[in-house]
Amino acid sequence: MATKQKSVKKSNNKKKIQRDALSRLAKDIISNAGVGIYIVQHGKFVYVSDLYQKITGYTESELIGAYSLRNIHPDDKENVRENAIKCLKENIHKPYEYRFVTKNNEVIWILETVSSIVYNGKRAALGSFMNITERKIMEKELRQSEEKYRTILENIQEGYFEVDLAGNFTFFNDPVCQIIGYPREELMGMNDRVYTNEETAKKVYQAFNKVYKTGKPTKEFDWQIIRRDGAKRYIEASVSLKKDLAGRPIGFKGIIRDITERKEMDKQLNYMVTHDSLTGLPNRMLFMDRLQVALAQSKRNKKKLAVMMLDLDNFKDINDALGHMVGDKLLKDVGCRLTGILRQSDTVARLGGDEFMILLSNLEKIEYAAGVAKVILKSFQKPFLLANNEVISNASVGIAIFPDDCDDVDSLLKKSDMAMYSVKKHGRNSYKFFSDVTD
Repeated sequence: MATKQKSVKKSNNKKKIQRDALSRLAKDIISNAGVGIYIVQHGKFVYVSDLYQKITGYTESELIGAYSLRNIHPDDKENVRENAIKCLKENIHKPYEYRFVTKNNEVIWILETVSSIVYNGKRAALGSFMNITERKIMEKELRQSEEKYRTILENIQEGYFEVDLAGNFTFFNDPVCQIIGYPREELMGMNDRVYTNEETAKKVYQAFNKVYKTGKPTKEFDWQIIRRDGAKRYIEASVSLKKDLAGRPIGFKGIIRDITERKEMDKQLNYMVTHDSLTGLPNRMLFMDRLQVALAQSKRNKKKLAVMMLDLDNFKDINDALGHMVGDKLLKDVGCRLTGILRQSDTVARLGGDEFMILLSNLEKIEYAAGVAKVILKSFQKPFLLANNEVISNASVGIAIFPDDCDDVDSLLKKSDMAMYSVKKHGRNSYKFFSDVTD
């Protein structure tokens, strides 16, 4: 009997030791969990953890028996009560936030969850209570920073945009709407393919893809857009990669500006540099450039080309008799007449005065050049109407052939000029190949 009692006593001591160990473990867990723990019955605190006391500034004696909603910010009490009831009734553990007033009247932000438990044989609410004030301050600062950032972006004149990796708009300022010509509600989520043609969309994709692969921002590049009203404009963009906090690419961001006026001005300036101001025909510079290109192609394709020098006969007499304005009108009409005779692939240029150059490329036989010369001379037999006067202006044409006569640009020009002067010398109103020049 004594042995049995000792065994029972030993078993009870072992269980007590286990309970004490579990109690200490539970206390350690509660102390180090990072959240304050409390238990409420009938609306009053019946238990508060050390951390809860530390967070709130109240002691255990000040809290036990006190109403749980007493120190919640007045503006948040009703919201906390509703959230707590919802969690307890629906047995959910959705956290909610609110403001709490500490013992020293400091307002802090709390993240809380509650659940239903049985404590001392009665229904109670178990709450976890976390101070998130620093996080809320950071969120507020971040929000203010973002608002400041957005305000700056909305007030700059250039268009700022952000798109996802597929090229769909995720953010943009008002200037982007004005530049692209779509209202904000339509532009949000829109892809660049909507306001560009297929060829341009490929160019834009290649530019953005290069940024994605290299991680390096683009230098300024431009492309043509088609506005909602159908108008075509040119924009210039600078684009960089947009990354998340982990450094993973999530899209692109950049600046765009409308450069249509600059493009048009560049186009006009380029036209002025490369074209004759009177006739609108290519000038010497553009003619030489096209001749260089055509000569290189002929060498590759083993085809012939012809350079024709055309000079009007007795142009000075017309100028002297009818005046320079009539002479200028004649030069314009000659340019139009020559352009109407030639193929689209051919070039007619005005070198200055009454001299014109013609480039016939990709020729199978030199007879084509002779045929063109004949057509030109015949067309000049039709009078030009100048200041109510019908004037016939004949021309002299000299022709040099690649590769028969020479194989470089300068020689082609020189020899066509020599052939033309030979025509002038022997009666005018005709044409001659350099190979037929004898003087």
